[in-house]
Amino acid sequence: MSWSMKDRVEQLQLRSPVFVSAEATLRAAAHELWREDVGAVLVEQAGRPVGILSERDVVRRAAHGDDFDEVKVGEVMSAGTIAAGPYDTLQDIAYQMLQSGIRHLPVQDSSGRVVGMVSIRDLLRPLITERSLTEQTP
Repeated sequence: MSWSMKDRVEQLQLRSPVFVSAEATLRAAAHELWREDVGAVLVEQAGRPVGILSERDVVRRAAHGDDFDEVKVGEVMSAGTIAAGPYDTLQDIAYQMLQSGIRHLPVQDSSGRVVGMVSIRDLLRPLITERSLTEQTP
C-alpha cells in the first residue's frame, strides 16, 4: 500500500493501548513497557484514562535516583493527555506531536474510548513512502 501523510489515523494498523494503574509502582510500569515492547502506556484510575507514562518519564526518574518500588505511576505520569481522533490526518497528528514535544498520542473513538496509540514510529512509513514517491517523479 502506498502511504501518504494525508491518510487518516483509522487507516493505520494501531496496536491496542496498554494500560497501567495510577497506583502501580514505577517498577511495575517499567516492566509493562518492556513486556509489551511499547514506548508509552496509558495510565488509568477508576477505569478511566488520566494520563500517559513514557520511557522518557521512567528514565528521568531513574536519573534522579528514585526508588522504583516506592514511586507510584500517578506521581510521574503526564496528566490530562491530548488525543487524536480516527479521522485526523497523519500530517495533523505529526504536527500535534511536534508542537507538544511528545512521541505518543492516544487515539479515541467518537465516544471517547481509547482505541489505539500512535507513535512517532508509526508516522515514519507514510513520511518515507511519500518522500520516496516524490523523489522518483521526474
